[in-house]
Amino acid sequence: MARLDRFPFHMPGHKNRFSQLVPKFDATELPGLDNLHNPQAAIMRAQARVAETYGVARTFFLVNGSSVGLMAAIASVVGPGDKILVPRASHKSVVAGLIHSGAVPVWLEQDYCIPEQRWLPPTADQVAKLIAGHSLKGALFTNPDYFGFVPDIATLTRLCHSAGVAVIADEAHGAHLKFGGAVNLPVSAVDAACDIIVQSPHKTLPALTQAAWLHLNDGGLAAEIQHWLNLFHTTSPSYLLLASLEFAGEYARNHAERLLKRLARLEKALSLQCRALNLQVFSGAAPRDWTKFTLPARLGMEKLLRRAGVYPELVQGNKVLLMLTLADAYDDAGIRALCRLLPRLAALSAVRRPPLAIPPLPVQEVSPREAWQRGGKRVGFRDARGRIARQVIAPYPPGTLVIVPGQRLTGEHVDFLEELHARKVISRWIEVI
Repeated sequence: MARLDRFPFHMPGHKNRFSQLVPKFDATELPGLDNLHNPQAAIMRAQARVAETYGVARTFFLVNGSSVGLMAAIASVVGPGDKILVPRASHKSVVAGLIHSGAVPVWLEQDYCIPEQRWLPPTADQVAKLIAGHSLKGALFTNPDYFGFVPDIATLTRLCHSAGVAVIADEAHGAHLKFGGAVNLPVSAVDAACDIIVQSPHKTLPALTQAAWLHLNDGGLAAEIQHWLNLFHTTSPSYLLLASLEFAGEYARNHAERLLKRLARLEKALSLQCRALNLQVFSGAAPRDWTKFTLPARLGMEKLLRRAGVYPELVQGNKVLLMLTLADAYDDAGIRALCRLLPRLAALSAVRRPPLAIPPLPVQEVSPREAWQRGGKRVGFRDARGRIARQVIAPYPPGTLVIVPGQRLTGEHVDFLEELHARKVISRWIEVI
């Protein structure tokens, strides 16, 4: 797995390039090493340094990924019975936040682009209608999504704030955006005035897997965030992860802008070659994080890539996702290997499998918390018709929602689940109440 000719285009963002991340940092809460649950010394200083780098009021280190940050963010903003706007293509950890908080989701049913097989980001009109029709206390938006597409996060945040609605940004895939203004990267939720921003530097910066952080643009929520993080976090946080967060913050502070400029030049060369070979998936019109480099799927493509040592993040449906990070600018051997492969990839036959027709989310009959806490049983999909789901179904990657606890399954949803099972995406069972 550590061969020199192995070129990862997937998470984690360090891509095995940074020897500074070594086991000597695997310690525990010894004198002088501070306590993640009540940081007063080294951890407090490291968090403050990252907060300064991002220009935010407070930063909290997370060792359970962005998932724990989103759970704490939701529980800090909404409580039992409160309404929170949630776009349909949100991550499954959002449902965990709904269950713990007892909040009621107001679903934003995003449009789906069948030719490109992706969800379209929420629009200002969609958000404005939900604000007008519901007494919302919070709203959550993903910026960017798994394939790099972004909403107009600044406009959505202004809309919400004008109605007194707090905004949580799932920016798990966007810890690098803050440093990309000079290279046409989308605006970071940090600079869009979102209230809480959760990022996974392990995805796009040189941090270890599971290492994440949560930013506050206004420190007023700090005590509540710490309260919920202390409930959700492990009592044995890995100092490897904490040290990698400190390292990632310093690396981004000192090198991200320069390396992103170099990465932009490398990506442009890749894109020009792909355009000449007709290897394009997306139209290019929508705002997008170009570091989520995407190729159209071809028959035998994954095998050819792997034989050359190129390991993509995802091969799914009509596309192949290759994640470019600062590590590829630090060492561009992988990009050079990919460039050499492109003519051979273009000669392969296109994948002809028809895309799935994704139904709308089922009606939310009861809150996710109520459904989760009720007794249930596991049944086959055909026996689930007309029943209320007790579990989350969110195929991973990227973990976007198909079924949420508390939703009543119709025949259309059962047919869709059967098709997902036929394609070996999910198992054939579901818990219902």
